Amino acid sequence: MQITEIVLYSKKGDKRTVPFNKGKVNIITGGSGTGKSALIDIVEYCMGRGTCGVPEGIIRETVSWFGLLLELNTEKIFIARKNPVNQQTSGDVYIEVGENVSSPTVPPNPNTNAESLVEYLTQKVGISPNLHQPPEGQTRDALEANIKHALFLCFQQQDEIASKRILFHRSTDGFINQSIKDTLPYFLGAIQEDRLVIEQKLTRLKRELKKAKRKLNEVENIKGDTATKGTALLAEAEQVGLIKMTEYPSELDKIIEFLNGIVHWDSGDDLSIPGSDKLSEYQTNLRRLQNEYSEITDQINAAKTFQYDVNGYTNEVHHQELRLESIGLFSNSNSDHSKCPICSSTLETSIPTVNEINNSLAKVKSNLEMTSIERPRLIEYINNLLEHRDQIYENINKLNQLIDGVYEERKAAKEHRDINVRRGKVVGRISLWLESVDKEDNITQLQSRVESLKASVEELEKELDTDKKDEHLNSILNRIGYKMTRWAEELGLEHSGNPVRLNLKDTTVVVDREDRPIPLYRMGSGENWVGYHLIAHLALHSYLTEHERPVPRFLFLDQPTQVYYPRDKDTLLQGSIENLKDDDREAVNKMFDLIMDVVETLDPKFQVIITDHADIANDKFQNAVIERWRGQALIPDSWKESN
Repeated sequence: MQITEIVLYSKKGDKRTVPFNKGKVNIITGGSGTGKSALIDIVEYCMGRGTCGVPEGIIRETVSWFGLLLELNTEKIFIARKNPVNQQTSGDVYIEVGENVSSPTVPPNPNTNAESLVEYLTQKVGISPNLHQPPEGQTRDALEANIKHALFLCFQQQDEIASKRILFHRSTDGFINQSIKDTLPYFLGAIQEDRLVIEQKLTRLKRELKKAKRKLNEVENIKGDTATKGTALLAEAEQVGLIKMTEYPSELDKIIEFLNGIVHWDSGDDLSIPGSDKLSEYQTNLRRLQNEYSEITDQINAAKTFQYDVNGYTNEVHHQELRLESIGLFSNSNSDHSKCPICSSTLETSIPTVNEINNSLAKVKSNLEMTSIERPRLIEYINNLLEHRDQIYENINKLNQLIDGVYEERKAAKEHRDINVRRGKVVGRISLWLESVDKEDNITQLQSRVESLKASVEELEKELDTDKKDEHLNSILNRIGYKMTRWAEELGLEHSGNPVRLNLKDTTVVVDREDRPIPLYRMGSGENWVGYHLIAHLALHSYLTEHERPVPRFLFLDQPTQVYYPRDKDTLLQGSIENLKDDDREAVNKMFDLIMDVVETLDPKFQVIITDHADIANDKFQNAVIERWRGQALIPDSWKESN
């Protein structure tokens, strides 16, 4: 994934395009205040950053949409995001994908949102499902690497490339530095692509193993020492009166035979407790009467509902009767029905005859009479039901009194209930034990399953061995460090000649001198800070590119010559470095030579974009310049005038 265009659309619909070459070094040189440093913010915003980092000023005041044309293999992706007005971000996003996609001539209409954009670019760049689980004892959440984490490796802003404190883009913002530490091993390939799948499988197998162990433990506890457990259960049964034993058998078959006879015990069995039959009869009759009482109550409610509906119908019919009787104002039933009986004017539609109306009235009266006849019967029916329900209620009260009397008069009934509860528990234990005895083969199967699951879990844990991951990561960092060591010597950086490495724990560069390690923040001079930043990022991207890792194939550098080039004299020098000291001029030339050599070695798979004040008078540099912003800038003058 490389950049072929940065596109801006003005608020009046004008278009400004900055083109880039794939697999090459692309340089934009120009004076201060021309918008060079804003390009990183524009690219990052278009690729899904949560907030728009483009500084307030002429760019935010004149631009309506920011656009970016990317190329990935043979496919092109155009992305545009709306410039947020008086806000930190905008959810309006446009994306178009295809082999022949180009940037639109006018501002697009949104067709997606920022969240979907991040998800799409994450998949498109090749980031597979992954999850970094923090070590035990750390409280931060698990983290899944996405395109936004990859982009932290692709930008170096002006205040970052010359910093002695930070190495990666935006690593001072919140938890970003920690997220870089957590995701970089994945991007480097120290963690296998299917690690998340393995972790999920391991979690599932551990859950199954725990369940199988619990089941095996339950069965073994229930079974115990077979004969001893069976004898103990017989003793319990005898204690609660379920069986009488003269002698306890020692043979397992005999024990099982006795216990099988006990498990058929029923709590309703008469176990010589007086009054149990009478109490059972009362309780059976009570349940029958309670059911009957509920049924009659339902019938009464239904009848009352019907009565309410009938009353409503009767009132309505009586109302219609009174209305129709007013027809009595007609005196002649044989009059001409095509004329109005009051004014004698001819009617377009004939009115109903008096006979017809009288017939309707007769039918209504008939219905009303029938309803009036049936209503007393309904009331009688409801009253009968109410009397029947009252009788049942009295019978229920009598039975409750009888039952209470039995419990009061015969305390043995309470003892009966208590002893039945104890007997039920003993019978339950006996039944469970008998089932376990019958499942001898099942125990063997459970034991085999536990052992099989243990072996599978151990195998997966070996695949996820943290020591192996760390060993692989150290090997990768050593190979990156080898290039850094060599390039430090080529640039003539301080402490070169000693091994140089990336320290992922502290996200910095370290030089290993014989007497002590020296981290970046303890090195002196801006030349060293820029130089070590440069070799670290070039070595990192060389490895990522050579090993086809899922990180965009571009590195965006802002003002790498700032420590050599006198920015305050840029107006006078117009980008020339000829007036620099010989050592500084040589250092600048070495810097650009190294960048161009690395890009050429990886051609066409890697792209570097540089924005700088310097304009070096050599062929390689001049051939890499795509725009000069002296007398012009990112925002055309015409946009400022029309703003």
